[in-house]
This record gives sequence, C-alpha cells and structure tokens, in this order.
Amino acid sequence: MKKLFLALLWISQIIFAQEARQIIAVSIPMQQEFVQKMAGEQYEVFALIESGINPHDFEPKFSDVKKVNSALAYFGLGMEFEAIWLKRFKAQNKAMKIYDNSSGITKINFAHSHEKHKGHSHNEGDTHIWLSTQNAKQIAQNIYEALKELDPKTDYSKAYQALLAEINQTDMQLRQILNTLKEHQKFVVFHPMLGYFARDYHLEEIAIEIEGKSPKMQEMISVIETIKNNNLKIIFAQPEFSTKAAEFIAKESGAQLGFFSPLQIPWSKNLLDFATTLKENAQKE
Repeated sequence: MKKLFLALLWISQIIFAQEARQIIAVSIPMQQEFVQKMAGEQYEVFALIESGINPHDFEPKFSDVKKVNSALAYFGLGMEFEAIWLKRFKAQNKAMKIYDNSSGITKINFAHSHEKHKGHSHNEGDTHIWLSTQNAKQIAQNIYEALKELDPKTDYSKAYQALLAEINQTDMQLRQILNTLKEHQKFVVFHPMLGYFARDYHLEEIAIEIEGKSPKMQEMISVIETIKNNNLKIIFAQPEFSTKAAEFIAKESGAQLGFFSPLQIPWSKNLLDFATTLKENAQKE
C-alpha cells in the first residue's frame, strides 16, 4: 500500500511539474526544435505554425491564442502574420516578453528566373530565413541570448555550442552532397522558399508562383521551356499549397513531381534530404 502511495505521489509530482512549466511560444517548428535542444524540458515550447499549414495566410486558432496569453515569452521570426498578431498577443499578455529571432539577418528579395519576372522582388523580402545554415546559426544565437535573459541562473552554453556544431556539420554535409553540381545549377520550386539555400550553395531557384498567386498560362509555358532547355528532372511542390500548377508543369515538361516542406523537422534532415534528392535528379540523363 505504501509503495502504491509513493508511486502515485511520484506520478502526481511529474504531472504537476509538467503543468507548472512556463510556456515559450514560437512561430515555426524549427524554432521549437532549437529551443528544446538548448533548454531541454525546462519550458513547454509550442509552435503556432505546423507542417501542412500555409504560413502566409495563417491565423491562430482560439486554443493557440489562449496558450500565448499565458506564455512567458514569444520568439518571433519575421513572419507575415506577426505584423498583426504580435501586437494583439502583447495587448492580451502584457507581461509576455517578445524576442526577434530574425535579428541580425539581412533579408534577400525573391528572385523569379523565368523571363517576364526576372529580378522581381517583394518589399518585405524572403521570410524563409531558416532554410540556410548561415542564418540558422544567427537564429540559434538569438534564441540562446533570449534564454539567458529569461533564465540567467541556467547555463545554456554547452547546449548552444552543441547546436552550433550540429549546424556546422549540416553545412559541411550539404557542401559534400552538392559539390558535384555545376555552378548555378537550376532547380524548380512552386513557391519561392529556398532563396537563402540557393545563395549559400551557389544554386539558382526558379519559382513557379508569382506574388502569392498561381501563375498564368504564359508564365507556366515559360517555366516549362526553362525546364526543357536546362534538362531539369524534378519540380518541388510545397505540401502547404495547391499542387495543380506544379502537376501541370511536371506533366508538360516531363519532369518528376517532388515535395519539400520548409516547415518539416528535424531541420537538418529536411535540408539534407532536399539536397540529396536534388543531386540524384541532377545526375539523371
């Protein structure tokens, strides 16, 4: 009887400790992964946007807002929805601290390589900053500095250095995978999301989508011609968006239809899988 009582007491303590954990809200799963790698189970970390959700027209659910209203901190990333919702979150939870994990990162413009839209840019720049090992190191540093401020008594330095080592290892692996590709190797994506990745590894991203809108027929024909002229073998669609235009272009160009979600984690594996698929298809005759 005593053993049963002690077991129940131990379980209740664990449940209470879990319930008592302070909440850190983040924008996307990659931040959630990085925070957890540095802070362990110290905080309850939840991401507003999950894989499969379109981040560009995202609106939080009531359950998400309720959770943010009791959060200790919010780690932003410069996503579009934050311009509106962070003000609302702060109005409801005045004690919540807000940290910008995109601090120190210079945004690049979206580049569309098919003729009519070459050089086109969005004023806000490319918000997919986390799909870059160089940017990821800055994001990790920003998270580390925020955690130190939130909890000065805990030493996060070892976990931070371990995460930096993982990011550097990922970068090295990516370079090894991609070193056989020619300079400025082209690849086609439906939604422009890998501009920083292309920049880091001297590749060229060709985006089908224009300004958040499905492409017109003339634009799709231009992409089809680019695919054929460059003997490209794969188009990367994004699961968070409609794939109809990508499916049409793949069929008409003879390219394979693949998928890549910028929100998928583990972060490192997601980028390595993309690079491997890109390399395999670039080597096809």
